[in-house]
Amino acid sequence: MIRQTYIKFIKSEHFHITIILFTAGFLYLLGNSVLPVTDPVESNYALTAKEMLLQNNYLSPQIFNHYWYDKPIFYYIELIIGFKLFGISNFGARFFSALLGIVNIGLLYKFVYRVSNKKNAIISAVLYATSAEFWIISKAVITDMTLALFLNITLMSFYIGYRKHILNQNYTKYYYIAYIGSALAVLTKGPIGFLLPGLIIFIYLGISRNLKELLHLKIPTGLLILVTLSGSWYSYMYMAHGSDFINVFFGVHNWLRATLSEHPKFNVWYYYIIVTVIALFPWSFILPYKLYTQKQALYDRKNVTPLTMYLITWGLAIILFFSCMATKYTTYTFPALAPITVLIAILCKRHYLFIRNTAFLTVCLYGILTYTVAYPLMKNASSPLTSRYIHANIPSDTTILNSRRNYRVSTTYYSDHIIYQLEPARSTPVNPLSLSWDAKKIMPFIYTNQLPQNTPLYLLTDTNRFPSFLDKSQWSLIETNVEGCIYKYN
Repeated sequence: MIRQTYIKFIKSEHFHITIILFTAGFLYLLGNSVLPVTDPVESNYALTAKEMLLQNNYLSPQIFNHYWYDKPIFYYIELIIGFKLFGISNFGARFFSALLGIVNIGLLYKFVYRVSNKKNAIISAVLYATSAEFWIISKAVITDMTLALFLNITLMSFYIGYRKHILNQNYTKYYYIAYIGSALAVLTKGPIGFLLPGLIIFIYLGISRNLKELLHLKIPTGLLILVTLSGSWYSYMYMAHGSDFINVFFGVHNWLRATLSEHPKFNVWYYYIIVTVIALFPWSFILPYKLYTQKQALYDRKNVTPLTMYLITWGLAIILFFSCMATKYTTYTFPALAPITVLIAILCKRHYLFIRNTAFLTVCLYGILTYTVAYPLMKNASSPLTSRYIHANIPSDTTILNSRRNYRVSTTYYSDHIIYQLEPARSTPVNPLSLSWDAKKIMPFIYTNQLPQNTPLYLLTDTNRFPSFLDKSQWSLIETNVEGCIYKYN
């Protein structure tokens, strides 16, 4: 009986994708309970969700007891649910990135299966699941896996609907699903969730010389869906917080990011070429090789089908769009990974055994790297030792100051103590509501002329780096570790 069931399972239609999804799930969840929440990005999301949960606030993101207008609400709700399911923990913070990574793989498989064939679908899922960037983001406490899922839903649903319309089949529901996916993307990342897929669809219809399809996209009803699903939260935020929300969310975190580089040294035209090569590891070398070996067929347009043209438009539009933005982050072009891996799968379907064996070795490599590379690096980018000491030894009715070179939000997240950034007295304090990069400085500040006199003071410093504007003789060293030192005011 068991043997018959096993044979039936192996021969079943969904055997391969089931194995892929289970393997991916194991890999993405592996080690998540020990991988610390890192600075400077993950800790902002984790602490925001933690504060919202503890204060029963599920609509207005907040951090350090102040409202925080960095991202929309959807991802914070994911984190809150993760914390409710698994406690406020590393695993709870990373759970939904892993889960939605699995969903993304299944979605890509189903899409390619529907518009191409099963073999291409299997190879696409394998390439997608084992690409370096996908593995990293499936374990990261950031919005990108969620955004990629909703953009995939939008762009895949559009293409299925578009092809059905051409074949005079019922297509309407797919266009509506695309609008729902776009609305959820807007709730995850902002206007880019609508503007980016809209741009891709418009370019593709233009290349296909079929702009008249715009008349069939159900735009009035679709916009109503979009505004109803995503606009309700934005309306609430404006009514609750007024111009502060508009200025910081739209002004700083959307407009300023696009027009003024936050990290000027990365604002170079080739930035995303390098990122894409790294993101596609270990498959980076396959695409250039296949393009070279099949250049004549491509030149003759033998392999250029409506699907491949759509995938090329999808991937290139994302990379070029973000290349034009002043602020550049490695994860911005992550949504381009889906169409690129499908293109590689279509070009390389003859090399199934090579891809399968390489993927197996890659999964083993990622499992090893989780503990030998990722864990040490993430531990160095967090503050578990300092946080543990503070939580166990420093009372809550104290003031803890930070003079380390880099402020670490993870210390507050793990220690349950608010850490104040100590600065020399200044005439113009940081304004986190201004239309400038000051809006990124969300930590609470305290100045030397404002130090409280009636509570014990503690100071966090880097090793061998005591602030020059304080008298070291007035402080006693009480703890030192690889993360730095802790002093107590005499």
